[in-house]
Amino acid sequence: MKAKRVPKQRPPAENVDTAWRIFLAVPLPPDVVAMVDRVVRDLKREEWPIRWTTGSNAHITLQFLGDVAPERVELLRLGLGPVVAEHRHFRLRTADLGVFPNWRRPRVLWLGLYGPAHRLQTLHDAIGAYLIGFDFQLDEKEFHPHITLGRVRDVRNAPSGDLPQRIRQRFERATETGEVSHQQPLPVPVDEVHLIRSHLSHEGSRYEVLARFLLSGRQSDDAKEALEFGE
Repeated sequence: MKAKRVPKQRPPAENVDTAWRIFLAVPLPPDVVAMVDRVVRDLKREEWPIRWTTGSNAHITLQFLGDVAPERVELLRLGLGPVVAEHRHFRLRTADLGVFPNWRRPRVLWLGLYGPAHRLQTLHDAIGAYLIGFDFQLDEKEFHPHITLGRVRDVRNAPSGDLPQRIRQRFERATETGEVSHQQPLPVPVDEVHLIRSHLSHEGSRYEVLARFLLSGRQSDDAKEALEFGE
C-alpha cells in the first residue's frame, strides 16, 4: 500500500518585509550535477514517498541559517570573503549512497563524499565562528559532508511498510553494479562558497546566489590538485 501524501501548504508570499531564507554551500561541477539528476531519475522509479532534489539545486551545505533579515545578510556579503579566502582550495570525490540518521529510520537520502573532509570541516568551523560573532543561530547537529538527494515525506499517518529495507537493498545494488560507487568517483572541487537565498513556492524551492567567495589558490594548478585529490 502506498503511503498517503500530506497535502502541500502554500508558503507565504514574499514582500519587502519578508525575512530571507539563507544558507551557505559549496556548488557542484556540471558532471556531478548531471550525476545527481541521473541517480534521482532512476530512484524515482521506486515510487518511494520522497521529496527529491534536482541536480540544479544540489550542493554541499556548510551552514543553514534559516530566516535572516535582509540587512543582516549584508554582514555576510561584506565579511565572509576574507574568512573563506584564508583556506586553500582542494578536492573531494563522490562516493556511495547512504541515509540519515540510520538504516532503520531513513529520513534523508544522500550521495557521500570522500577525500580530505577534514579541510571541509575546518572551512565549516571558520565560517561558523564568524557567524557566531554576529549572533547568528547555527545548526547544532554534527557536520557530515554529503549531497542531499531527497527527504522522506511525513508518513506518520500512513504505513511506511518495508521502506527502510527497500532503500537499503536498492542502495547496496547501486554500489554492487557500479551505478553509484566510490570505485568510480567524480571529482568535486571545493574552490568557492556561495551565499544562497532560497525562494519557496508551491512548485518547490528556487535558489538565488547572492554572493560568491573564493578559496585561495589557483584552480588551474593541475599538478597540485592531483596530489590533493589523492588525499
